Amino acid sequence: MLEVDRRGFLGRSVSASLGAALIGATGLVLGDQTVSHAQSPAGPNNNLMDSKLMDADARALRSLAHTYLDSAYEMDADKFASIFHPSSSVTKVGDDGNVSVTPIAMWLAAVRNLKAPKQQGLERNDQILSIDVEGELALVKLKLQIPPRHFTDMLSCLKVNGTWKIAQKVMTSKT
Repeated sequence: MLEVDRRGFLGRSVSASLGAALIGATGLVLGDQTVSHAQSPAGPNNNLMDSKLMDADARALRSLAHTYLDSAYEMDADKFASIFHPSSSVTKVGDDGNVSVTPIAMWLAAVRNLKAPKQQGLERNDQILSIDVEGELALVKLKLQIPPRHFTDMLSCLKVNGTWKIAQKVMTSKT
């Protein structure tokens, strides 16, 4: 079990605290590597079966992340729609400082009206920062650029009928 000194954790930046707290812990993916951390109690064949399931989930989530990043670069609303659950939404803090929650259908309609970075001949600058899996729940953290803004997106994913879907996108951006 991973133990974190809450005083130290709360006093440092989240990324520094998580990095320090998770050294040696299996499961959090940093950089562009995928490792899953959901584990069942040890049993005769549980570790081997769990490992195969975790690898499959990690591959599926990495594929979802790449589809997401491709969709953003191409501003392809239909491609985005293929990885979001229909009941999902996008949450952010607006320019006015208030939290806004936009249903996915409304967000996809806005995407359809945006000019794609690919069409503008802009270079891609995106990366998968982490993938964390716990059973049928996963959190994918990404960085991407749609000039002039730089985004950090946290995608809460659920495994629905055997397929990973984005259930909630929480984002922030800066210029």
